[in-house]
Amino acid sequence: MTGFLHYFLSTLDPTSNLGFSRALPELLSSTLIGWWLLFIAPLMIFLLPGIALWLVYVAKPALIRPPLPARAAQAEPFVSVVIAGRNEAASIGQCIRAALLCGYANLEVIFVDDHSDDDSVAIARRAARSVTNDRRDTDRVRVFPSPRRNGKASSLNIGIRMARGEFIAIIDADSVLQYGSMRHWLLPFADSRVGAVCANIRVLNSTACLLTRLQEIEYAVKFTFGRYSGARLNVLNIIPGMGGIFRGEILRRLGGYDTGLGDDTDMTMNLRKQRWKLAFSLDGVVWTTVPETREHLWRQRMRWQRNMVKIRISKHRDQFVLTRYGFANAVVALELLFGRVILPWGLLITLLAVTLETGPLSVPQIVVNFYWIYLIFVLIKALIIRDFCCTPQPVNFWLLMIYPYYNFFLRVPVMYAELCELFRIGAKHPYVPDHVWQEIPWW
Repeated sequence: MTGFLHYFLSTLDPTSNLGFSRALPELLSSTLIGWWLLFIAPLMIFLLPGIALWLVYVAKPALIRPPLPARAAQAEPFVSVVIAGRNEAASIGQCIRAALLCGYANLEVIFVDDHSDDDSVAIARRAARSVTNDRRDTDRVRVFPSPRRNGKASSLNIGIRMARGEFIAIIDADSVLQYGSMRHWLLPFADSRVGAVCANIRVLNSTACLLTRLQEIEYAVKFTFGRYSGARLNVLNIIPGMGGIFRGEILRRLGGYDTGLGDDTDMTMNLRKQRWKLAFSLDGVVWTTVPETREHLWRQRMRWQRNMVKIRISKHRDQFVLTRYGFANAVVALELLFGRVILPWGLLITLLAVTLETGPLSVPQIVVNFYWIYLIFVLIKALIIRDFCCTPQPVNFWLLMIYPYYNFFLRVPVMYAELCELFRIGAKHPYVPDHVWQEIPWW
């Protein structure tokens, strides 16, 4: 056991790091492609922007988190909260009540039920009256049950057509809008160039099991940290369906969502191509329920990855003509290719090549070195985002030690789904009804 610990901790040996520091000037002036691709590029892309923004936050917090302006209640714009779901009886009542009690009076809630088999519709209709027993709350909630299953995107489009708000907020039926979040969520729209704002997605059921605790860390260091940095640099690549708010005129002009998989990704690409600025709200918090079992989590991530290939690489392949949609969109396209495709497959191919060249005994040391480098990256991100918005919880910080293994654990279904989609294996997905698949011309 002592020998294993010595081997595992050898990367942190001060004498080894002293030798690396002496070789660093030579490495920075070298032409080694592997050094630049595997170490320098990830540092520049995934870590330095967040560190720079954190330093600004420490020096002058108001530049990063501007305070809410004082304004009269009648000046608040009308907001439509659109929710779509199927068989969401366990959560839809809480979702609607949270929206009505979010501290923002000038809103309506629209729930479109996608032909549920349970009593989602009845629960949704009772939810408004249960808040204050005031009929005005009931009038603020409209429920539209669909006579047949059309998929989530089609249901959202029904809600968008029925929405009367100047702004339209989209949240999942298993998500909860935090009290006081709506005004923060609307704040970036003071800039007329902003077309949509991404909410800060937090994990509602983080204490359910070990898997949900690890997802809380993932949502903090990957989603919150990444989207916050991306929005500040105008390279935000997603307005998620879990929590996004749009100018209503834009959604209506675009005709709503694409009815296939990847509805939020497709909408984001359309907005970026029209040169709308996408923002992120640290204090516009939406709490979402994450998978609690391995099977559910793998299915979710495989669907997300197939969406990435379907939407970003297939449907919107014209984004790779880097001069067509401006510099920021060119950066987003290059980050997609590098971070989502080239880097993961490059690491795997490099590991296999090293194994064939030097033998399998060299692989454990390579893996250990990458483990510690990745862990340092994650720790820095976790500390920064903890300072920004108090997540992840301190009680879960010890799980950072196993977080790299969790991330590797997720790479298996993700890379498998990517291969399947690239080679058109099992393209049809049960998430979308058969008749919708037949209506989508570009699959």
